[in-house]
Amino acid sequence: MIIYGNHACRYALEAGKKVYKVYVSKTKPVPQWIADRQAKVVYIDNKEFEQILPKYAVHQGVAMEVEDTKYADITELEKTPNNCAIAILDGITDPHNMGAIIRSAAAFGITAIIIGEKSSCKINGIVVKAASGGIEHVKIIMVKNLSQAIKKIKDFGFWIVSFCERGEKHLHEMDLVGKTCLIFGSEGDGIRRLQKENSDFIVKLPTCPSFPTLNVSASSAIVFYETAKQNNFFLQ
Repeated sequence: MIIYGNHACRYALEAGKKVYKVYVSKTKPVPQWIADRQAKVVYIDNKEFEQILPKYAVHQGVAMEVEDTKYADITELEKTPNNCAIAILDGITDPHNMGAIIRSAAAFGITAIIIGEKSSCKINGIVVKAASGGIEHVKIIMVKNLSQAIKKIKDFGFWIVSFCERGEKHLHEMDLVGKTCLIFGSEGDGIRRLQKENSDFIVKLPTCPSFPTLNVSASSAIVFYETAKQNNFFLQ
């Protein structure tokens, strides 16, 4: 997998990710955080960056070929602390949204994010760039069946809270202290029926009635903040 951008590459190095090749722009000096690790550097020009990266990628003159993201196993959630929050992303296929959600999750102390093997985008260079280093701080778990995953984490002691515009409660009315799983759906279809049926609560954000819609990455950031505040994640 090729990742790019200063934050994504720097955090990958600091996390000890296996790096096969480092690409640096011919017109820029090698960043000190690369030089300090004596990584093997290949100098390329902008045309060569365009050949190896997605169209319009903002690479900031640095890219790396690294090992693919290693997904965690859902069983790792069985022995989590009593004040632990995780998230499920149901049908999030836009890699920019996925990356932004992971970044917010890292900032607010969310332990893990569960995605569906067929219903969500995979972790790729675009996701890693949008996550801006957050991918190294949150467990990413990929499962074949989200409904079965929900039943399993219920057995691990998690309450299941889904977010929807037609929720029964507002976010500020919810007690999110303890083991909590937060579910977010795609902006188009929202959370699927089975996920809602397996939820303990259906919750909405208190937005203006005349314009209630938020981007899923913005919605998740608000929810992550409230969850972190209630659980004192900031103090840990």
